[in-house]
Amino acid sequence: MLSALLAAALLPAMAGAADLAALIERGDHQAALRAIQEGADVNALQPDGSSALLWAVHRVDHELVAALLQHGAKPDLRNSLGATPLCEAISLGDAVMADMLVKAHADPNLGNVDGETPLMLAARMGALPIVQSLLQAGARVNDREQSRGQTALMWAVAGSPPQSPPNPQIVDLLIASKAEVDVRAAANDWGNQITSEPRAQYRASGGLTPLLYATVSGCLPCVKSLLKAGADINRPTPDGVTPLMNAIDNNHYDVANFLLDQGANPRLFDWWGRTAVYLAADMRTRGGARGGPAGFRNNESPDAPATPQGSALQILQRLLEMGVDPNQQLDMHRPFRGRFADDLMTTGCTPLLRAALSVDKDAVALLLQHGALPDLPNVMGVTPLMAAAGIGAGRGKVTSEGPLRGVDAQAYSIAVIDMLLKAGADVNARITDTSSHTAVIARPSSMTDRQGQTALFGAVSQNWTRVAQFLLQHGARADIKDDQGRTLAEALKGVAGGRDTLEDRPQPAPEEMVKLIRGAMGS
Repeated sequence: MLSALLAAALLPAMAGAADLAALIERGDHQAALRAIQEGADVNALQPDGSSALLWAVHRVDHELVAALLQHGAKPDLRNSLGATPLCEAISLGDAVMADMLVKAHADPNLGNVDGETPLMLAARMGALPIVQSLLQAGARVNDREQSRGQTALMWAVAGSPPQSPPNPQIVDLLIASKAEVDVRAAANDWGNQITSEPRAQYRASGGLTPLLYATVSGCLPCVKSLLKAGADINRPTPDGVTPLMNAIDNNHYDVANFLLDQGANPRLFDWWGRTAVYLAADMRTRGGARGGPAGFRNNESPDAPATPQGSALQILQRLLEMGVDPNQQLDMHRPFRGRFADDLMTTGCTPLLRAALSVDKDAVALLLQHGALPDLPNVMGVTPLMAAAGIGAGRGKVTSEGPLRGVDAQAYSIAVIDMLLKAGADVNARITDTSSHTAVIARPSSMTDRQGQTALFGAVSQNWTRVAQFLLQHGARADIKDDQGRTLAEALKGVAGGRDTLEDRPQPAPEEMVKLIRGAMGS
């Protein structure tokens, strides 16, 4: 009987010991301290493996963390989600708790179940004191996490913007600690690129080096440190994207200029056939032009001034003055990170065609001055002049979504067309192929059934009366029929192309356009 009473008396104390983690989880600081002092099991685990120490760190309770460690709490207990007290402290950016755990002999290399180590977390967050503490405790600098094969140096140069931009001091410290500067992260195989989705798809192949990650984040000091440590300035992604191209593609023109200063090769091209020249022309108006949805990238717009960091136009001029070929053509549709992509930026697209489809008069002028061929078409036979006149835009997107929103789009179009004509462009060039296996797009598109059409059809489809008039004044023929026998009169009715329907095209055709075209056709 006495032993039963004694057991009953001990039950509350035993319950308190078992519930220590729960007390801390609830934020009951004083009760948790009493339980620790009364001998609660500091290493008892909750069903998911969470310990009292993990919850104390999560609660940022320095007093409880100290008390638990003093009473024998194990610093390396990891819950079922892979969280450890040290990684939790680093994720919270608490250098004091991290140092307490390291001094309590927490394993500096024990990360989560994916192999993300404390050093990687601290490097990504830009936490220099924590990185220093981990390295002094024996953290390995070249470990790779399992998901993407990334190292602490990659995480350091990439950072976690905007809250935690790259910290160049950490980069220098890791390099001094023998971090590999040319190691490559994991790359996707082609199986990850296969899809039955007919719209434009793009899945990054990965395989970036620390230098490539630095050109994504735009950390110029990081780039300088990596090159000084011997990083290959031209080592590309598995898809052929070089650090120079990557810097341009991410709007980091100061980095691009530095790479050129250090001898980066500007003549290389990637899997899609893009060169640095193409990317400079592309980035001029990618954010809201016919090259992508608004907000995809910060765009300069045709009239944007240069910044202290440089601009895409300045980079374009520098590359052309270096003698980089302005007529390199794409080998296939360029990569795009959204659901839709401009149908003209496909096989055969040149930097000039790319600039013309956004009616970027400054880039067009620069390219023509340096030898761009005015009539070099893409695989469908679409020339820069056709693109500038609105061919392939669909739904009036040049003005409704592009950089010309709110300005006189027709004035830009006419300016570009005038330059192209003076350079020798054919005003009556015709679309040659929208139906063969070589040229067809795997979905109905803005180019479907447009074979045989000219620039004048594009101006009509956009309801650009002044552009149409300019074309007619410069020799555009109004009697041309497309390959399906359709005339400009039918274009006025909205049936000039496969997707240029009454619902898709700007409606209705203005009276002045109807009068102009009918007069030109003699009807």
